[in-house]
Amino acid sequence: MVTHLFCPFYLSFPVHCVLERRITLCSVLPLNATMSRKCTLAWYLIPVSVLLLSTHHASATPFSQPTLHLDIVGQLGLAGDFAGLSPYVDTQQFNYNGAVSSLVLSNNNTFLNLATANGPILATCHLSTQDAWDIYVGGNFTLLNNTAMSYIARWNTQTQTLSALDQGLDGPVQTLYCDEQTKTVYVGGDFIAPAHTTTASDYGGGVALWTGVWAPLPWKGFNGPVYTITQNPNTNTLLLGGRFDATGDGKYFNANSSQSVSLGASTTLNAGNGAFSHLGNPGNVVCTNTTLPSSESPWLLQTGVPGYWEAVFAYALQPSMFRLSNTHYQDKGTNVFNIIALGSNEILQLSYIDPETQQMTVCSEECHLSNDPNILSQDFTVLSPIYTTGIRININSWYGSGGGLEGVEIFQSDIALHAHLDTSNGACGGVSSSSTTATGTWVEKYVYGTYQNFLTSTFPASSLPNNNASITYTPYIPAQGQYTVYANTPGCVGSSTCNQRTQVQFTINTAINNSTRVIVDQAVTQDTRTAIYSGFLSATSSAFQPTIVLDVPTDATAPISGTVSLVAASLEFIINSTGITLSSILEYSPQNYSTNITPAWRPLNQQLMYGSTVRAIDASQENQLYIAGQFVSLNDTYRNIVGYNYQSGGGQLVPLSGSGLNNNVSSLLMVGSNLYVGGSFNSTISGNEPLNRVASYDTVKNQWSGLSMGLDGSVDTIIASGNTLTFSGNLARTSTPNSTLTRATITIGNNVLWDTTTHQWVETSPLVVGSIRSIVPLGASQQLWAGSIRGAQKYSAKGLLSIDGQNQWTPYLLDMDTEAVINTGLFWKNTSHPGEDQTVIIVGGRFTISDSIMNLAMYQNGVWRGIGQLQGQVLTLALVENKLLVGGEFSGTFLHSQSKSFAIYDLVQQTSLDVNGVNDVNGHPGRVNAIQVQDNSPIIYVAGNFTFAGSLDCASVCSLNTNTLQWDRVARGLNGEVYGLTVSNGDLVAVGALHINHQPVYIAQLHGQDSEWTSPTLPVDDLGTSTAVLSMPNQLLIAGSNAASGHLGTWDGHQYTSLVSNLGPSTDIRQLLYVPILDSPKSDRFPANSEDMLMAVGNIEIEVYGNVSAALYDGSSWYPYVLTTKNDGTPGKIRQLLHASPCCTVSNITRHLPVPAVILISIAISLGIIFLLVLAGLFFVFIRRHHAAKDDPEPMPPWASGRRASKLISMLDTAQLSALGGMAAYEGEAAATHEKSYQDNKAMLGVPPKIYTSHATDRTDPTTGLAATAAASFGAMVSAAIANRESRGADAPVSEECPQLVYAKYPFEAKEYGELSFGADEAIIVTDMNDSVWWMGYKDDGYGKPTSGLFPSNYVSSTRT
Repeated sequence: MVTHLFCPFYLSFPVHCVLERRITLCSVLPLNATMSRKCTLAWYLIPVSVLLLSTHHASATPFSQPTLHLDIVGQLGLAGDFAGLSPYVDTQQFNYNGAVSSLVLSNNNTFLNLATANGPILATCHLSTQDAWDIYVGGNFTLLNNTAMSYIARWNTQTQTLSALDQGLDGPVQTLYCDEQTKTVYVGGDFIAPAHTTTASDYGGGVALWTGVWAPLPWKGFNGPVYTITQNPNTNTLLLGGRFDATGDGKYFNANSSQSVSLGASTTLNAGNGAFSHLGNPGNVVCTNTTLPSSESPWLLQTGVPGYWEAVFAYALQPSMFRLSNTHYQDKGTNVFNIIALGSNEILQLSYIDPETQQMTVCSEECHLSNDPNILSQDFTVLSPIYTTGIRININSWYGSGGGLEGVEIFQSDIALHAHLDTSNGACGGVSSSSTTATGTWVEKYVYGTYQNFLTSTFPASSLPNNNASITYTPYIPAQGQYTVYANTPGCVGSSTCNQRTQVQFTINTAINNSTRVIVDQAVTQDTRTAIYSGFLSATSSAFQPTIVLDVPTDATAPISGTVSLVAASLEFIINSTGITLSSILEYSPQNYSTNITPAWRPLNQQLMYGSTVRAIDASQENQLYIAGQFVSLNDTYRNIVGYNYQSGGGQLVPLSGSGLNNNVSSLLMVGSNLYVGGSFNSTISGNEPLNRVASYDTVKNQWSGLSMGLDGSVDTIIASGNTLTFSGNLARTSTPNSTLTRATITIGNNVLWDTTTHQWVETSPLVVGSIRSIVPLGASQQLWAGSIRGAQKYSAKGLLSIDGQNQWTPYLLDMDTEAVINTGLFWKNTSHPGEDQTVIIVGGRFTISDSIMNLAMYQNGVWRGIGQLQGQVLTLALVENKLLVGGEFSGTFLHSQSKSFAIYDLVQQTSLDVNGVNDVNGHPGRVNAIQVQDNSPIIYVAGNFTFAGSLDCASVCSLNTNTLQWDRVARGLNGEVYGLTVSNGDLVAVGALHINHQPVYIAQLHGQDSEWTSPTLPVDDLGTSTAVLSMPNQLLIAGSNAASGHLGTWDGHQYTSLVSNLGPSTDIRQLLYVPILDSPKSDRFPANSEDMLMAVGNIEIEVYGNVSAALYDGSSWYPYVLTTKNDGTPGKIRQLLHASPCCTVSNITRHLPVPAVILISIAISLGIIFLLVLAGLFFVFIRRHHAAKDDPEPMPPWASGRRASKLISMLDTAQLSALGGMAAYEGEAAATHEKSYQDNKAMLGVPPKIYTSHATDRTDPTTGLAATAAASFGAMVSAAIANRESRGADAPVSEECPQLVYAKYPFEAKEYGELSFGADEAIIVTDMNDSVWWMGYKDDGYGKPTSGLFPSNYVSSTRT
């Protein structure tokens, strides 16, 4: 089948189209007018907006997804078992649903599923309606979107619904052609008529017309399927091709199979070397009126010897076709045979369709019968029929222990009906045949003059008027038309009945309510052939069957002998035709038919051989057709492809160079003067041009060319789109010399692209799995795809794809291996050389890139480089500094060492380290699934399914010192297969298919330095098998599944809590990670009060969404992230998400506080800001004073009472005084002095003064501190300070309880309120030295009382100057 993405040859009405987001109105063009390129495109640019489906059928809704914070996680990688993948962006995005085929909308290579079918979609076409399009879909399906639609349906873009075409058809649709001018759909296929119609005979089969209702074609269909309907723009006709040789109106038919030869009692059956039992009866294989041959009672030869089956006819005939059914009784069967004509012993030349190659094959001495039990029978056509009285089927070789047959039918082209008494017609079920019926008394005679059998009825002449003797001839007339009917009368001499003969009457029923009579005198001495009728004769049908009755007319003359002898021999029916036959191609002119011009339909002037199958016709070149399929010429001048020139001899088949191709051709497409051909061939017939399933034929130079080295599977369809051709079929990859592939030559998912300008295979992206039958452009970036599509993803990527910080997705193709699986990978910063800082991707799995790169490789600077020669598969990778730790299930040479499932590679030195591997109990390589690395520790944990690490008995989990390369047992009691490991709060936790002390457990824990594995009590039967684990704050997150559903829950050490209930049984989560989120449709996060979400990768079956390979979870909702597909269309699986930056564990979670805590913290921050402002002001004063101080300060003017005090310093002074005095105020004059200062300050601020009363208390205990002595005298304070300092030691910190006596080096005058003025050599008691610039202290106020304040520390010293 070929899908042309070009405009139809006419466009007779305005078409609105969307082109570059602008509405374009194409001009109204007359029939066959030349359209501009823009309007040609407009014809196909169906408005995409009307393709958004209703909720009932396929509601396409854009999906809001959380955005990963890629600046934090850096480059990501997706590794797994997939052939293609897509970011999840729409709820109707194509996902695996088990459907055989689909109708799919592609929008910027994001595929949306419009409809799914339970069988293959084989053809599409479309017609415009008012502001919409009707897209017709046909194939071998009975359901679309789970709605009954028999083999054909219509999708309307305006109503956005699928609808059936009445009740559909009764068989598959193979091809569709939409006539835009007449709004008519021509439907071809392998059907008889519309379903449940009462006029099936009007349709005939193979073709029907849809004009809003079903209608038959004027020739009433074909006797076989139609595979292609192609418009010939040069003749304004339609070319219908398939496998047929008769039309339902009887105008054209295949005479070879029209008449079944009776193998009943009139035929003698014989056998040579038949089996001795009842299975040696040759009659077992022929049909009667009541029985069919049985597979349990075949005809068999004796074991291990050749033999024959033979039929001797009662009269000479020309066999035209043999239908043979092979036996499979006790695995016996016929292999090689031939057929000879008895008498002449001439071997008949036969032609047949080889069931394996579907090739037309010619044979004579060695013909082959298939041994496939699914093939019920095979037809063998006689190329040069000859008259014979019998045939013999010689069986020369066999299958199993001997030959045999299950059924034999013989056909002739002549419609010759012999009268006989055997009422069986010898025709098998479903085959119409001729018969005769005798009434009265008749006997069969053989006359040696005529050498034939005939019937005779003898009775007295007196009973002539009322005698009932008659013979009814019921011929099978395959086609209506003009016939001449002849009656053969044996001469009377040989039977000695000349004096007994009289007249007979033939009543000929030619049509319903139409008959004629003719009298024939049988008193003839020689065999006589008499024309008894010439005219129209209806075809045999369920409604009417022509008959001819031979009986005695009422006015017959009585013989003089007194005895009447009637004879009944044979009748011949000769059709009066032009001699043109029909074989697999018919040309139809709708215009001629509508204007009553004849012929409106006809075969090509020169036809293919009978039994030919036509799959494709190209009519794009003037006066020239190219016909392709499965056929061969009689003289082998062409095979499977041939040209047809209308002007050569009135229309002649023209062989192409090389005599055609050596196997089936299924698709043709003309691009310029190059005819592109696809099928199952691998060379031309001459063998000069090696071609693998695809080829280009230069129609100017008449020269074949291969497309590179071709493809490795058969091609079904060629689709043109711009400068590329899509070849679709049973493909896996392109073929190249020596199996050396480049990245551009790989084929994935049954489809491959060829660039017609560069003449090269180009990379296939996106991935579409399944045979494509059509691609209809709908806009600049939208197409409608149809076919047996089982999977469709945006990117073709064989197991590996990276995502950079700009969210650019880059797929990687592992060219040689279509079955590659990437199990694990990591990013490594290569800083081994000065100035070098490159990110290298290292992957492990089961793959082959080249003969030297397999299973473990690194990708750097655009080049893959292998690491070692590991046989098996790599399952996990880890890094310790620059050492690559490799785990899996493998053996073989690993650079300079031998390895078993575990190896270490020094990435800098590029060498392997000698380390013992892991084994099972039989010494075979074990399986390593997980490697747990610890921060700042050379000890790693290795887990999987093994019994020994080196020679150490260490099942399932072992530790390894990466410095000494020594294994150590972790603990006892655990066995089974570990899938994942983590360390949580100092405990080692394992998940997998585990047992502790032979009891199944869901998880296993090792606490601290314990020597035994333990497990919490969890319902293993309900949860199934755990597959992934992730540490959470104070608990564990565990994923698993059983036969009923998938599970995800938390374990806090005491209780298991299920988080989700919407995971299906196919769920297989292989990795859990925390990923930072930039924004999201909801504010929910997981864990709660963080900026992260949970990322789960693997195969995750989520209700509503189906199977996804990566999904985000926010604690309440799932967000599908990635969809993947494997080569067979089933869901893929991401086995690991790689990340270049450290992230994704509990230690990397970005947490935030609950809202109340945030409010409290905000208040605290506000107060802190105020406090900082205060400190800043104080610091500013300190700094200014510090810089203003001099080594030899000048005297300062005394403080004046009228000067405004610094509010800040007075507050500080008040606070300091409170600290120095505790809860007691200074008493006596000191207190009064301070109160006076306070009142003075308030007076300056405008506050009224208050009355102050002094309450002096004498406190002389030197140990109570200065506050206690302040009320006495400054002298007492000096004595107390000296005493406390001596009692506590000279190095004791300065404080109120332990002050220090100092002396002024310089005079200091206070400039601000709160500062302490003094003269040189004055004694000062220091109580606070916390600030290195300003100290707090006391001095004598001149009245023997102490006064306090701040003073610069550099103005004093510990000794008097």
